[in-house]
Amino acid sequence: MVFLPHERTPHSRFRLSRGVVNYPSGVQRRDSSAGVRTWLAPVDLIMAVVTAGITVTRMLLLRRSVTVKSQGLVVLDASYTLDQVHDRELQWAITARDCDGLFDHVWSVHPMVGADGSAPGDGPFRVRGLSDSHTFIEAHMSVGPRWNRLPITGFVLSQIRLLKHLRQFVVSGRVSAVRVGDPYYLGLLGYLLAFCGGLPLTVRVASDYDAAYQKTGLPAYPRLFRSRRIEKRIERYILRRAELIVAPNLAYQSFAIANGARPERCAVVPFGGLLHPAHFDEPSDRHSIRDEVGLDQRPLVVSVMRLEPVKHAVDLVGVLDLVRRDCPNVVFAVVGDGSQRGEMLARTRELGLDGSLFLLGNRGQRWIASLLADADVIAAPMMGRALVEAALSGTPIVAYDVDWHGELIDDGETGVLVPFGDREAMARAILRMLDDPDYVVELGSQARRAAMDAMSREVVSRAEREAWLRVLPLAGVHVGPRGSRMPDDDTR
Repeated sequence: MVFLPHERTPHSRFRLSRGVVNYPSGVQRRDSSAGVRTWLAPVDLIMAVVTAGITVTRMLLLRRSVTVKSQGLVVLDASYTLDQVHDRELQWAITARDCDGLFDHVWSVHPMVGADGSAPGDGPFRVRGLSDSHTFIEAHMSVGPRWNRLPITGFVLSQIRLLKHLRQFVVSGRVSAVRVGDPYYLGLLGYLLAFCGGLPLTVRVASDYDAAYQKTGLPAYPRLFRSRRIEKRIERYILRRAELIVAPNLAYQSFAIANGARPERCAVVPFGGLLHPAHFDEPSDRHSIRDEVGLDQRPLVVSVMRLEPVKHAVDLVGVLDLVRRDCPNVVFAVVGDGSQRGEMLARTRELGLDGSLFLLGNRGQRWIASLLADADVIAAPMMGRALVEAALSGTPIVAYDVDWHGELIDDGETGVLVPFGDREAMARAILRMLDDPDYVVELGSQARRAAMDAMSREVVSRAEREAWLRVLPLAGVHVGPRGSRMPDDDTR
C-alpha cells in the first residue's frame, strides 16, 4: 500500500500498527502487504520493477512530436477525491484550474484513490464529468482485489493503465500542458506524460517540504520512497526540468529555487484562486452557526487545519490550557481531521479541559466561512490556504511566526505574530484580544483589507494567466494579448 504525500498536500496522515493501517477518520484496514508471504514479497517487487521499467522505456522510446490542436490541461493532484470535493464544497478550487477559460478542457487526475482510507484501495477506473469542459479521473491503488497479495505490482499496473489513458489525450493533440501537485511522485508521472508529447511541465509547490521534514522526520511519501534522500534526488530532477514552477507565496518559491528551480521559471500565484466565494462575503452577512454547534456566547477561538504534526495541532491544547486559567469559559473549536485527533482528545482529558475543545472534523466551505466570522479570535499555529480564509473573515488572528505567515500577517497591523512554538506568547495574545474589543476590530478589518487586495479573484487570475502565457507557446499554442487562443495558420 502506498500513501499520499503529507502536504495538497500535505503530511503523513496514517499510522501502521501490527499490519493495520489507522486512518484519521477512525477507519482501520489491514495493510495489504502485511499478509503477503515472505517468499511473495521479493517476487512482488521484481514483477513491479520489471513491469514499470518496460512501460517507462516504451513511453520514452515512443515519444513523438505532437501538433497541439486544442488548449487542454492535465492536472495530476492527489489532494482530494471527487467525493471529498463535493462533501467539502471544494468545486471552486477544482474548476478554477481552467484559468477563466484559458484552457478549453481540463482533466483533473487523482492517481491514488484509497490511499487515505476514504475509499477502497482498489476498484474500477473512474472517469466523471464536472462540466462540459472539465473531467475528473480517479485511479485506485490497485487494479483489483486479486492483486492484494502482490500490492506493489497491483499499484504499478493501476498507474500504467492511468498513464496509457492519459497518453491518448496527449498524442491526439488535445493537451497543451501538464501540471502536477508536487515534485515527487506526481512530478515523475507528469514528467513522463509531458515528455511523451513534448509538452511543458508545470509544478505547483504547495509546501516547504524541507521544513516539513525537519518538523516531522517524515519524507513526503513515507511508504513509497521511504527515504528523504531519494525524494531529494527526484525533487531536484523535476524542479530543474519544469518549464514553470508555481508557488502560492514567496516562502515556497524560495524553497523551489533553493532546490534546483530556475528563478526565471518561477511565478507566485496566491491562494485566492482556490477559495470558495463564500469567504469573500462580508462577515456581517454570514449566517451564525454558534447555536448549531452548541457554542452559545462563550468566548470562541477557532482554528482550521489538518490535525497533523506539521501543523502543530497539539499545541492548541496547551494554548487552551493556558488561556482557560484566566478565561475559564473560553472554548476552542478546530475544523479539520488527521492522525493526531486521538492524541488531542487524550491530552484534553488529561488536563481536565473536557467541554472546552470542540474537534469538528471536515466541513463544507460555507459552514467554515460562517464559523470564522463567528469567532472572537483565530489561532494559527500553521496554516496554508486557511490563513487567507481567516483573514477574509475579519476576525483577528494570532499566528506563529513560521513558514509564510509573515507574508500575510503584519505584526500589530493585520494580526499578531508570536515566536514559533511559544504557546505562552500565543495564549497571552489571545487573552489580550478577548479583553480589548476595540483593538481586535481594527486588526480584523486591516487583515481583511490586506487579503482582499492581495488575494482577490482578479489579482490571482491575472497572475496565473500571465504565468501560463510564459509556457503555452512552448507547446505551439499562440495566445492573444488577453490570453485567448489564436489560429495557428497565417490567416490570423
